[in-house]
Amino acid sequence: MAGRPHMTAWRITRIYLIIGSLWILFSDRVVEMLVADTTTFRTISHIKGWLYVWATATLFYRLIKASFDELDAAQRQLRHMALHDHLTDLPNRRALFQTLEDVLSDKGSHGVLFFTDLDNFKYINDSFGHDIGDELLTSLSVRLRQRLGSEWELFRLGGDEFVLLLKGVPEEKVEEYTKTLHDLIGEPFSLPAATVQVTCSTGIALYPKHGATAELLLKRADTAMNRAKEQRANSFAIFHESMEQAIVERLELDQALRTALVNNEFVLVYQPQYDLVSGNICGFEALLRWNRPDVCPISPSQFIPIAEQSGVIVEIGEWVLKSACQFLREVHALGHTEFTVSVNVSALELISPSYVDKVTRIVRDSELLPEHIELEITESTLMESNGLAESQLALLRARGFRIALDDFGTGYSSLNYLRRLPISTLKIDRSFLSDIASSEHQALVAEMIKIGKLMGVSVVAEGVEHPAQVEFLTEHQCDKVQGFLFCRPISQDELLEKLKV
Repeated sequence: MAGRPHMTAWRITRIYLIIGSLWILFSDRVVEMLVADTTTFRTISHIKGWLYVWATATLFYRLIKASFDELDAAQRQLRHMALHDHLTDLPNRRALFQTLEDVLSDKGSHGVLFFTDLDNFKYINDSFGHDIGDELLTSLSVRLRQRLGSEWELFRLGGDEFVLLLKGVPEEKVEEYTKTLHDLIGEPFSLPAATVQVTCSTGIALYPKHGATAELLLKRADTAMNRAKEQRANSFAIFHESMEQAIVERLELDQALRTALVNNEFVLVYQPQYDLVSGNICGFEALLRWNRPDVCPISPSQFIPIAEQSGVIVEIGEWVLKSACQFLREVHALGHTEFTVSVNVSALELISPSYVDKVTRIVRDSELLPEHIELEITESTLMESNGLAESQLALLRARGFRIALDDFGTGYSSLNYLRRLPISTLKIDRSFLSDIASSEHQALVAEMIKIGKLMGVSVVAEGVEHPAQVEFLTEHQCDKVQGFLFCRPISQDELLEKLKV
C-alpha cells in the first residue's frame, strides 16, 4: 500500500517521457515532409511548441488537481470517521461533546439530554450472536433517524448506548418525549434470525440545571440511567443529587460481590414447603444469604440485581445449585427420598447455551435425579429474556427437571403465554396473601389457583403467616404452602437436625 503512490507517479512520468520523446523525434520530420517553405515550417514549429507547452500544462494541472481532490476527499472521510460511529454512521462520543460544548456555551439555552441503554442486550448477543446484535443496533439507528422528528439529535456512544439531545424542551414535556422514544424502540424488529422485541432504560439530565459542562451533564444522565436500570425494564429516571451517593454505594457492593464467593461469604438457608392435604413437609426452597464481614446483613433484593448486571450471578448460581444438591443428598440419606429442592435461576443463567448441560451434569454428579430439582424462574425473568428462555425451559423439562413460575401474578404474562411454557408449578406471590381478608384479594388468589388447576400444574402459596390464609387456601384446593406460620428459613444444619427428630 505504501508503494502505490510512487508507482503511479513513475508510471505517469514514463508515459509523459515516451509521448514527449516521440513528439520531439517525429513531429519535425512529419512537418518537413509536408512543408517545403522555411517560413511556414518555422511558424508551424512555433505552433507545435506552444501546443506542447499547453498540453503539458493541462496534463500537470489535471494531475495536481486530481491529487488535491483525492487528498481533500481523504481528509473529509477522516473527519467523518473521527466524528461518526463505524457501525451505525451516527455521530459518536466526540461529536456529542463538541455539540454539548456549543450548546452549553449559549447562556440562554436549555434542554434535555436522554441517555438510553437497551435492556438485556447481552442476552441477544449471547443467544443469536454478535452479528445479529449489530443488525439490531443498525436497524434501531435507522428507525430512530427516520421516525423521530428533526428536533432530535441522535448519537451512539458505543455498545447499546445511545444519547439524544432535545434543545429548548421544557421540563414538563420530558415524560411525553420519553414515552415517544420508548414506544418507538419497543416496536418489534424483523431480523434475519428472528423477530426481536426490546425495551430500554433511559436516564435524563436537564441543562443547564444538572450540569454546565458536557462531561458533567453526560455523567449525570448516565447516573440517572443506572437508577432506571434498577427499576423494572422500560423505565426512565430524571437525575437527582441523591443518586450520586447511591452509585457510590452500588459500586462498593459490586466490588465486594466479586470476591464474596471466593471468600465463602455466601450461605444457603432453606424454607420447607408443606403439603396442604397431609400437612407434611414435601420439599424445600433454597434461599441465598450474603454474610458480609463487619457489615449488616444485605437483602437479596439489594445484591441480586447488582450480581445480575455484573454477570457474577452465573458463578453464584452454579454454587447455589451445587450446594443445594449436596444438601438434598444428605436429606435423602436420612430416608426422605421423596423430598425435592427448589433453586432460583436468573435470566442471564438461563439463556446461556451451556446452561442445560451444566445443570444436568451437576445433578448427575450429585447422584440425584432431575425430578428432585425444581428450577424457579420469575415472570420478569421470562420478559427480560425476550422469549430466548423458552427453548431452554423445554429442554430442561424434557430431561425431567421441574420448572416453577415464581411470583406468579406480579408480571404481565397472558394465560395463552403461560400455557405455552413447560412449567410444572405456579407459585403465588406473598403480596396477594397479605390482605386475604379483602374480597378483591380473595377473588384474585382463587382465580390463580383455578388457573393452575386448569393448566394441570401444582400450586404453591408463598408467605403464609396466618391461620386464616391456610383456611382459605385449603378451601380453594391449593396444593402446597410455605411461610413463617410453618417454618422460617433455617440453616442446613438446623434443618437436618429437625428431620432427624
